[in-house]
Amino acid sequence: MKLRRWAGMAVLMGLAASLAQAAPPRWTVPANARIEHLTAGMEEGTEHSTDKEHCGSFKLSAEETLTYLRSATPVPEADVHDRVEWVGCVVRGTLVSGKGKQRKEVTFVISATLAARLHDPVNGLRYLVCEGACEAKMNAIEEKHSGQEPK
Repeated sequence: MKLRRWAGMAVLMGLAASLAQAAPPRWTVPANARIEHLTAGMEEGTEHSTDKEHCGSFKLSAEETLTYLRSATPVPEADVHDRVEWVGCVVRGTLVSGKGKQRKEVTFVISATLAARLHDPVNGLRYLVCEGACEAKMNAIEEKHSGQEPK
């Protein structure tokens, strides 16, 4: 009888773990969102990195940044260490939606690796990665910037 109980517990624990993994954090960008204070450069504290010579080519317009933020996927906190790669070349700014008392702001930093760090006053720190369709869109933008034809 004890063996059956333990087996049942193991199944329930496995089910709970898979459900927790199946529900990634939610992230949406409101239709009326806009980008403010957009700048490109080196991440604070990495100004003397060897990455600096390559950073000049990593730039995004406000429209391209919105494309990224709308296409990127949130990373569960437990997976950040394994899924988020970071270099010092970044684009930073503020995602803004609404006006007056309805105004909401989320600051962001997007690395040239196409990983992002968001700080939302309500939800705290979050990470995004760019995979699949997002990666295809961003590669086309990068190729446009470098003067190449998209593949």
